[in-house]
Amino acid sequence: MMTEDNPLIRGIITDAKAKAEAIEVKAGKEAEDIISEAEEKARHDAAAEKRVYELRLEQIGLREESARKNIDRLSELRSLDAAYTQVMDEVSRRLDEEMRKPSFRDVLSDWIAEAAIGLDRREARVAYSQKTPVDEDMLRSAEEKVRKAVGAEVSLSLDSEMLSAPGVVVTSIDGKVSYNNQLDVRMRRYSRDIRRIVQEENARQNSR
Repeated sequence: MMTEDNPLIRGIITDAKAKAEAIEVKAGKEAEDIISEAEEKARHDAAAEKRVYELRLEQIGLREESARKNIDRLSELRSLDAAYTQVMDEVSRRLDEEMRKPSFRDVLSDWIAEAAIGLDRREARVAYSQKTPVDEDMLRSAEEKVRKAVGAEVSLSLDSEMLSAPGVVVTSIDGKVSYNNQLDVRMRRYSRDIRRIVQEENARQNSR
């Protein structure tokens, strides 16, 4: 009698085949799941790596843009500084020419009056430089300008101290307070306005 003809043996074989097929199916499903998970992980890792790469490119781009803006800004500042220096040099040159003219006496008288108003004292001394001399007539003119401008009476006298730089300095009699209207101080006083004008003009030229 053959083994296959034995019902018991045949049942065992059938059962074993069924279990083997089930194991094979399960193994195949597990393999598919493993492959699917591996593919999903690979896609996730690839997407993450791509995002990291894109972020790095973006950061590099931002750094390059920032560097370019810094270079442009530095170039603009250098251009503005050069233009400002040129303007100030031209102002100094023209003022130097004006100081040689007799009409500059009226300008100095205005500076004295302005300083006297700013000082706000009834009496004051006026110091001047050799390049911008002041006399009594100019003091009387400045007193009249103060009177007309603010209605105040002020008595001005010449200071014995000579200034080294062009312009005037008006000082209280006790020497405790003074108003500096020397040329270099006045130019520094208006330097911000001059720089703003230069910047606006430079921007207007660049927009053409």
